[in-house]
Amino acid sequence: MRRTMTGWIGVLIWVLTLSVDGHTWGQENTMRFEVDPVSRLIHVIYVVPKESPDEVRVLCSWAAPGSDDWRPARVHPLLSDTAWELVRQADWTPWIRGELIERRAAGLERTAVFNPYPEAQVEGKVDVRFRVRIVGEKDQQLSEQQVCIRADNSDVVYVDDWSKVLQKQATAHESKPGYWVIECGAAADASPFATAGTRLYAKGGADVPQLTYPLDLKGTYAVFVYAFGGVKLRLSGDERYDRLGTGIPYREELWKWDRMDWQHLIVRQNYAFTGPAATSLDYVKLVPLTPELIAELEAPFGKPDKIVAAYWEPYSYAFSDNVQDVFWHREYLGAYRDADVSIVDTQLGRFGAKVVFESRVSDQLLYQTRGDPIGAIQHPTTTNVGRMQQYTNTLQSTLKFGRELGLTVHANFGATNCYPGSPLQGECSKKHPQWMRGAFLRFEVPEVREFVLSLYRESLEIGATGLSIDFCRYPESVDSKETCNALFRELRALADKFGAARKTHIPILTRFPAHGVRRWQFFDYATWAKKGWVDYLCPSNIQGRFHYFDITPYEKAVRGTGCALLPQLDALSWGLPMPGLFLWRVQRLYEGDVQGIYIYQADSPIINSPSKRRYVRMARSTDAVKRFWERDARLRPRQSKGIFISPFNQLPGYHRWERLLVWLEGIPMGEVEIYLDGKRINHFDGPPYMVGSQGMDGDTAMPAGKHQLKIRARDGDVWLEQVFHIVSAG
Repeated sequence: MRRTMTGWIGVLIWVLTLSVDGHTWGQENTMRFEVDPVSRLIHVIYVVPKESPDEVRVLCSWAAPGSDDWRPARVHPLLSDTAWELVRQADWTPWIRGELIERRAAGLERTAVFNPYPEAQVEGKVDVRFRVRIVGEKDQQLSEQQVCIRADNSDVVYVDDWSKVLQKQATAHESKPGYWVIECGAAADASPFATAGTRLYAKGGADVPQLTYPLDLKGTYAVFVYAFGGVKLRLSGDERYDRLGTGIPYREELWKWDRMDWQHLIVRQNYAFTGPAATSLDYVKLVPLTPELIAELEAPFGKPDKIVAAYWEPYSYAFSDNVQDVFWHREYLGAYRDADVSIVDTQLGRFGAKVVFESRVSDQLLYQTRGDPIGAIQHPTTTNVGRMQQYTNTLQSTLKFGRELGLTVHANFGATNCYPGSPLQGECSKKHPQWMRGAFLRFEVPEVREFVLSLYRESLEIGATGLSIDFCRYPESVDSKETCNALFRELRALADKFGAARKTHIPILTRFPAHGVRRWQFFDYATWAKKGWVDYLCPSNIQGRFHYFDITPYEKAVRGTGCALLPQLDALSWGLPMPGLFLWRVQRLYEGDVQGIYIYQADSPIINSPSKRRYVRMARSTDAVKRFWERDARLRPRQSKGIFISPFNQLPGYHRWERLLVWLEGIPMGEVEIYLDGKRINHFDGPPYMVGSQGMDGDTAMPAGKHQLKIRARDGDVWLEQVFHIVSAG
């Protein structure tokens, strides 16, 4: 652990300084630089010559004063958080050799973001010459610019020597089952993207103990993590571990900002559906923060004025975790508290399948289960979920900890999938095949509705304070409006009976197919709102289709009723990438007459990513979303120009049930053309941009096989153009 007490305010005092957007700027010759006071990365600003072609390469290097030993600089372009989410290997490969690609930048200022740690930073001090060489076609040099960079980061703490952990007996310098390996970054067998310090690594397959790295800090710090691969971290006073990691070399992730008084850093091994998993941690960086910087970090969240209902599926997270006691539920619910959501919609099972709560009405999932594809594994199986049911009470624990954390919890059941022939199939569907239509229970059968109501009755007896029924992704249980209305009449009567006994109202939330989505015509939402059968209407897409459905009919349906409209957004990988595409849709919804949003699979951003969790928190505030886009407009001209596309959800490529979405970086969100294999298939005057259409007819936009995708975006009087080579699974 390296530190001295020099503050960041003294950075760059050797040159004229001025404050712009919270940064400190320095200027010398034709280039200048800024030191970001939170990340301490150095932003080198240079000018691309006016006579440059549409695409240039920017070769960045550094050398010590008085030396001609120029080394590739660890750089990346200035990008938005949305672009970072969509960066592909083809984008970052040049960066690791100090090379940037700039498009349509002639005559513009561009920024190389330089991380001097560790090679160009000695005892926290940076004193180097930084060189930019701009080359065009056939490596013709167009410009060479240099600037002297001096910066003092000696107050920054770098945790990069893992031999200092307290549990030295749990570490080794060679691979041994049950031990953490401490690798030197320069070792031949170390990660190719390790830095010069030590790297902490656990191979997986065997449990390794938690490690404690001792700290002795005072005050609030921003904590950044570089973990190429992934790790679980917490502070010794925290209740919850966070999963952190990157697939982009040298990418530091802002984990949190927090008071560090009396804290140590705790490192824990990853866990997968197969058991203990590979874990890697290169370094942790802690940057001291002034009250002004803390206020800047907190400012984007705004004052909450919207409802955010957030889905939580214990099944999915127990699938890749080692659940031993009920406090596992509190750990994950703590992330929902940090996201400041209004409703935690907790899925307890799907009707007709084994349930994942302490039911005595239906059979519990106690042993092996099978999940959705993971990478190349089409049918992953695990006993981890069964362990959760063997050792914990899911609903009872969620309600208890929800109360303690100030969260409103709904008991959610999915309607319906019996998963016939799999370990998930419940006894109800096995004993009564006449109650099924394909893989689904038939709600027109009175006995089926009574079975459904018995599960809700049991959840209310356990103490559920709200109920939820989810018709997406499987709406096949309903054959008519009358069938669905009968269910809601009966469910409302059940909830009102328990509500009268408790002297309170028990709200009902429902997620159902939006217009155009499969079987949408069987859902009489206007009647539900008018009759008071439901309290929250959540019209929804299913999978990657219909992300941008029209909310007008739902606004009309709830007007003058006590029912709140919470249109759904999908947070899975086939959904809208965060933050830009996600918050673009949120802003459009908040411009309408909605009370908030429903985030399906909200556990993915809330639990898996501290940065995405912060964007969920922003969605509580109309003003916060508005200011996000004001900041986007202000920063967009400074960012490197580029076109980014959303990744596919699972191997071998883009499937018919998802949509390839487009994000524009560094230019206005204006006119876009999309060409597939040389043929123009889409033209848009503005966002949203996608290949094909959002409806079912978009399923055939990309036939199975390899394709060349060309995207053109209007950039002033001409076009910014990029070509992508993609694979469609059809």
